[in-house]
Amino acid sequence: MKKNLVTGLLICVLSFATLAGSAVADTRYVADQLVITLREGMGNQYRVLRTLKTDTPVEVLEEQGRYLHVRLDDGTEGYVLKQYISSKRPKSQRINELQDEVERLTSQVAERADVVAEAEQARAEVELLQEQLRTKEEELVEIRELSDNALMLDKERKRLQRELDAAQKELTKLQKENRTILSTVSVKWFLAGGGTLFAGWIMGKLSRRKKRRDFSGI
Repeated sequence: MKKNLVTGLLICVLSFATLAGSAVADTRYVADQLVITLREGMGNQYRVLRTLKTDTPVEVLEEQGRYLHVRLDDGTEGYVLKQYISSKRPKSQRINELQDEVERLTSQVAERADVVAEAEQARAEVELLQEQLRTKEEELVEIRELSDNALMLDKERKRLQRELDAAQKELTKLQKENRTILSTVSVKWFLAGGGTLFAGWIMGKLSRRKKRRDFSGI
């Protein structure tokens, strides 16, 4: 991906460099692998002002036949043969510019790579936090369920306790009633037994008296 990005940027830079070179029509360069002379006039009889190496930029002031009236960067003016001058930007200049551009773009790519790495790290941290959040949410749901169950169990315990208390009261009441009934039955049985004994005593007594009367009559 980085290689494709750099290649695309280089193509854009080359296209821009070509368009820029064609837009500057008044600036030309000494052709490849040449050393030419800048003279005061048009012809070898004029004094040589300067020797110009390959890729030296010159500003064209006028075209006169086979010669060009040019100006150098330092302001020196003279004449050179037109055949040795090209409007194309020197390859060395373009190569240097492209190398600088490649270095700049490489640096930007490295910076972007750092940013991407940081973004990946941040994404990993976000995913970790999201996973922790999901875990905490599950724990919360579990705790809530346990809490709900605890509330239900507490309500059930209280209900059973109320029923137990009511049963205990009923048992106490029944025990009290049972004791009362037992006491009443005991008294009745006692009275019934005493009455039976008294009746037997009376009957025995009457029986003896009768026997005595019968015996006396004889």
